[in-house]
Order: sequence, then C-alpha cells, then structure tokens
Amino acid sequence: MDRDGRNQQQALTGPPETGYRHRYCRRCGKPLTAVTSRRLGYGPDCNPMRRPQPAAARDIDQDAIPGT
Repeated sequence: MDRDGRNQQQALTGPPETGYRHRYCRRCGKPLTAVTSRRLGYGPDCNPMRRPQPAAARDIDQDAIPGT
C-alpha cells in the first residue's frame, strides 16, 4: 500500500508466468493448434530448428575426362 492507502501494482520484471502464445505461424501465417507450436511460434513444417542442414561441400579427386 502507498501513503494514501491504495494498493500498488507489482512491478513486472520477468516474463509472464504462462508465457506468450502465438496464434499463427511466424513463417507461413497458418493457425497453430499444438501447444509446443504455439510456444515456439512455428508450425511443425516451418520450424527452423527441425529443418535439415545443407550438406557440407566435399572435394573429390577425379581423373580428367579423356579427350579434353
């Protein structure tokens, strides 16, 4: 309570207890239905953490093509 006897609002110093829930995918805009998808903000097909990484470049020693 402050000097006038009114209740004061507590300071919001951390994230909300329930966490922010996205309703639509941040990449494609489709509605999100799964709880984990709503927490991440991405659907299962758009989640950048689940996308395969590009293959590493390889140097292969090959013989020259005859006639060149």
